[in-house]
Amino acid sequence: MTLYDVSVDWTGRRNPYRWFLLHSGFDYAWATLVLLLWLGASTLLQQPLVVEGVAENARRTLFQTLATLAGATAGLTLTSVSMLVNVLGKKAAPGQRALPLERLTVIHRRQIGEVFLSVLPRLGALLVMSLVTLVLEGDAATGRWPPEAATMMLAVACILGLLRVAWALRRLLAIATGS
Repeated sequence: MTLYDVSVDWTGRRNPYRWFLLHSGFDYAWATLVLLLWLGASTLLQQPLVVEGVAENARRTLFQTLATLAGATAGLTLTSVSMLVNVLGKKAAPGQRALPLERLTVIHRRQIGEVFLSVLPRLGALLVMSLVTLVLEGDAATGRWPPEAATMMLAVACILGLLRVAWALRRLLAIATGS
């Protein structure tokens, strides 16, 4: 099976990897499942939920790092979108053969754009939720698990979205270089 005129190798009858790449809306479902498993394991093992039992300085560092990474990655992704618009809109000069990326259909171009644009709101939400969690927890010795859980769920959804962005960049590079 090919996607964007570049082969995506998979030996199974159906391609779950391709399904994952084209259905970014399910990232929140996957993230919720991970969070529920984490909360269930914490409850069964009678441990504090999420990271509420972790020392104050370590929790603060974690959420500050998440906020920083979310903001920086959102900026990088937005820059990538700008470059992507230029690359996908570039046409070969009259009389020259078509550029490799010119052969992408409108549907494929839209799918590539959606991969990049779908991760931006998540990164923004992670940035805001990390900062909200920092403010809500304040200087307390123990954390508050509901905002921590929301932050962790958004972090997992962002990771899945960034995996999709990395895949799209790899595919575009393969198409552009003809390999």
